[in-house]
Order: sequence, then structure tokens, then C-alpha cells
Amino acid sequence: MARKTKPTKIHLIGDGRTEEIVAAQVISPGMLVAQNEDALGIPHASAGDPAEKLFATEDALQGRGIDVNYAIDDRVNLVVAETGDVVYAWLADGESVTPADFLTSNGDGALKKASGGDYLIGVPLETLDLSESSNVAAQRIRVRCL
Repeated sequence: MARKTKPTKIHLIGDGRTEEIVAAQVISPGMLVAQNEDALGIPHASAGDPAEKLFATEDALQGRGIDVNYAIDDRVNLVVAETGDVVYAWLADGESVTPADFLTSNGDGALKKASGGDYLIGVPLETLDLSESSNVAAQRIRVRCL
């Protein structure tokens, strides 16, 4: 089966609501985002813990694609993903997943394969091997939100 082309947006399918948050740290489109105690946006920082399904999207209104990061104090566009929405999210370096796996927060804005007791974010819609043997850094993957 031929590999699908690389998406040019983060929110691929669904009715998720859009919001904005001011960045307290650098945020990449596709990151799982959380609010800190000052209601500013940060990459979700608690591996395996509960998380809103808030994903940073591209800043299309400024002509910025998915490969342009948000700087500190930028207004970050977010999608509040609903169950069944498909997003193009980051998979953590070192992970190897298939559509039979479940994903949770890696604690750095990326997702990782879930283990027992982890809060589930979604399921990968494709196989992606970023393990040491593949020698590849973090990449985005299509994820259906739970």
C-alpha cells in the first residue's frame, strides 16, 4: 500500500472546537497542550496523566504551516478535539506503534504508546517505527482521538 502524502494541517477530520491560548513556552503544531497555573499554554508535561485533547494547530491566518513553531507570548491556535476527531500529532522519539496500540501523553507535548493505568488520548491510524533501530527522531502521526 502506498504511503499517504504528508498532511498540511493538524486537525484532519472532525468537529472539534477552535480556541486560542498564549504560549508560555515554544509550542509546535501537533503538540498536546495544557494550561499552566497562569492559564498560559505549555506542552502537556505529565506523562500518562489525564489531559484535555488540546492540540496546537498551524497558524493559517498568518500564513504559517505546520512546520512553523509558536514562540513564547504568541497566540497559539488550538483544536479541542472530540471523540473520533483525527489529528496529526507528534509521536515521541523512540516509540514504535501500530493501529492496534493506544496512545497517551509522553510528558513533552508528544504522544507515546500507553501502558496499564495511563490516560488514553487516542489510537494511531498508521504504523510508525521511531525506535532506536530505525534511528529516526520524533515525527507526526495520524491519531483518532478517544
